[in-house]
Amino acid sequence: MSVEPGAYTIQNVMHRNFAIQSQEDTVVGHAESVVGSFGFRTNREVNLLKLWSISRLDNDKYTVRNIETNHYAGSPSFPTVGGSVITTQNLQQWDIKETGVKGRYVIYTSAADIDLFWGLSNPRLLTPISLRDIPNTPSNQWELVKFDLWRDVGHLRAKLADVQNVATTLLGKHRSLQDDNAKVQDECTKLHDEHTKLQDEHTKLQDENTRLRDGAGRLNEDVRQERARHLQAEAELKAHYEQLLAEEVRSTECICM
Repeated sequence: MSVEPGAYTIQNVMHRNFAIQSQEDTVVGHAESVVGSFGFRTNREVNLLKLWSISRLDNDKYTVRNIETNHYAGSPSFPTVGGSVITTQNLQQWDIKETGVKGRYVIYTSAADIDLFWGLSNPRLLTPISLRDIPNTPSNQWELVKFDLWRDVGHLRAKLADVQNVATTLLGKHRSLQDDNAKVQDECTKLHDEHTKLQDEHTKLQDENTRLRDGAGRLNEDVRQERARHLQAEAELKAHYEQLLAEEVRSTECICM
């Protein structure tokens, strides 16, 4: 039975963990709370890393692409037993076939000498999904559950796009604020330089004031000394005048006698 194109969760039959894309660009087993923020399960809170878009190729093989990242599940160029299932931006193809138990599937690659199947070795979270060579064990089999509310995926991706747009807007505002801050810093630098120039000019004016004050002091001292000389000259002139007057009086007295 072929798999219809659509969005699916891929759940391990034995360990019940879901296939998700990890931050290391590998596919790992994961599980999360089934209770939403309001106390019940909600499809609007689905983890998009947990959803895979399965598409059929014209050679009857399939691509498995992560809804969140748009990366394809793939295998190394030379897949080997135990190799990890990775994610890549390049298209990779897989065979997907239903087992003898309805609803259970094997996902495998025929790129090696033998078919290698997706398998989960243990139930620990974030255990890498690896390539195994045995198809008929539940740990290497998967349940593909179609995500019924496909429109909600579009809604979630639209919300993601909105968040990315907001992030872009905020980044633009941040850069604008950085530019404004740089301008303010430049203006601050200019004002500081102007302040330094004014301080230098003030220092020069203070020096000039000191020089003028010293010059005024010297001038006042010269005036004081000149005044003292003038007073001394007046006193000497007065004394000389009085001496002449006294001599004239004595001469007059002698004539009269």
